[in-house]
Amino acid sequence: AEKLYRAKQFAQAEKLYLQVNSENADFPIAQLHLGTIFYLTERPAQAEKCFLTYLKFKQSPAAYCLLAGAQFNQKKYDVAAISAQKALQLDSKFAKAFTVLGMIRTAENNFADAQAYYRKALKLNPDDSDTWFMLGRAVFLRDDFAEAAKAFERAIRINPQSVRSYDNLARTKDILGDREGAKKCYKEGLQAGLKQRPFDSHIYISYGEFLLKLNRLADSQTVLEEGLRVAPASAELHHELSKIYFRMGRLQEAAREGESATRFGGPDYKVDFLLAQIYTAMGNSSEASRHAARAARE
Repeated sequence: AEKLYRAKQFAQAEKLYLQVNSENADFPIAQLHLGTIFYLTERPAQAEKCFLTYLKFKQSPAAYCLLAGAQFNQKKYDVAAISAQKALQLDSKFAKAFTVLGMIRTAENNFADAQAYYRKALKLNPDDSDTWFMLGRAVFLRDDFAEAAKAFERAIRINPQSVRSYDNLARTKDILGDREGAKKCYKEGLQAGLKQRPFDSHIYISYGEFLLKLNRLADSQTVLEEGLRVAPASAELHHELSKIYFRMGRLQEAAREGESATRFGGPDYKVDFLLAQIYTAMGNSSEASRHAARAARE
């Protein structure tokens, strides 16, 4: 299990960790690593349970921060803050604990306190790309776009593979009126994204929206189709491409992509509302009514 965990073969490692019982001397570390797998694969409730079990055997600031992260992902902000504070009680200079507290304050729309916590974390660990990104988000949400751009640029210098930093820097440059700079960031982010696993399709969506805003429908279509070649099951990409085809008057293709978005992503009022518009334009009143009714329910 440990060998598979280090190789990031999490599915195989998980099966083996689950076989380690509580009487085994390696049970605590198995719970810690199993919790990390659950955390990374978006199962925060299971991750929280594993981290709490580990902490019964051994307390560490890193484990408390992992616990806080799992609780944060369940929107349990109060208990997440308590876990982060426990990490600081064990080590008052544990930078990640300040980062977690910044995340909590950001989620609570307390951007001033969030910024203060992120800066405390960065004073302790100035080479943390994730915290620079989160600081960028906090100041962005305060409409301080120049400072946000600096933070995103610093995140990219530290980690040139940070796709979300390119995405947010591009958005920031667009707001600041630097459209050529935004386009350059999107292209660099797309290249970085191709090296990431799991693949993050969101930058294709952002770039497609950027091009759509410039009324470059064909270019937006090309970007979204490239994204679907890499992530064919992305409901968001299918939805965005459906919108482009609708704008272009290519109704059959718009309907096909909208239905694909529903198939991969499940019910979504935005997709059903779009499909109702598409089928209305096609003269298919029964399908238009069906999707309009679904959109109203959702």
